Amino acid sequence: MSTTSDLRVAVQYSSSQNPLLFKVKTTSFMERGADLQFLSAFPGEAEIAFGPLTYLKPTGNSQMLKVGEKTFTVVEVVPSFAS
Repeated sequence: MSTTSDLRVAVQYSSSQNPLLFKVKTTSFMERGADLQFLSAFPGEAEIAFGPLTYLKPTGNSQMLKVGEKTFTVVEVVPSFAS
């Protein structure tokens, strides 16, 4: 699973009529993905990768975010790991 820490990049990749963004909330470095920006062919994308079998659990918090003409649904999630 690949993510970005840059909202502008996330907005660029969301070309849906009803765009949905996930806001990944972590409480410790053990829950965070690996920063791959230094390896990326596109370093400006601020790419962060999570390991295999990582799934996202919704926290129940969400909000609407308007950027330009588009309105995004932002759902807060926490990473969970298969055991």
